[in-house]
Amino acid sequence: MLDIFKKNHEDQPSIEKEVINEPQVQPQPPQEPTIPVEPMELPKIEESLPTTLQTLKEQETELLTQKTELLTIEEKLRLQTMEEIEKTKQRIENLRSEIPELKQKCEGLAKALEIPVFNAPAD
Repeated sequence: MLDIFKKNHEDQPSIEKEVINEPQVQPQPPQEPTIPVEPMELPKIEESLPTTLQTLKEQETELLTQKTELLTIEEKLRLQTMEEIEKTKQRIENLRSEIPELKQKCEGLAKALEIPVFNAPAD
């Protein structure tokens, strides 16, 4: 059965053979069309420059304002933190000075009642 296909194929003139005999021409890659620059485009670009500059300046101003606000908030928080640290240190000092006084009062009362006092651990 394969022979039948071979014979029929061999008997008919081959299109491929004809194409092979034709000279091979390399197709040229398509060239991109060039767009002529018209003088009218340049003023449009130049007109957009001031607008672009104005937009950028507005963005810069907005960001500077935001930065200033954040720096102000940071400074307030820093001062508030320092105040809280000082208050906490003062409370600690007050507690340290109250503890010996309380110990003495407890010992005095315990002696008056003739009860042994167990000393709390010192600082």
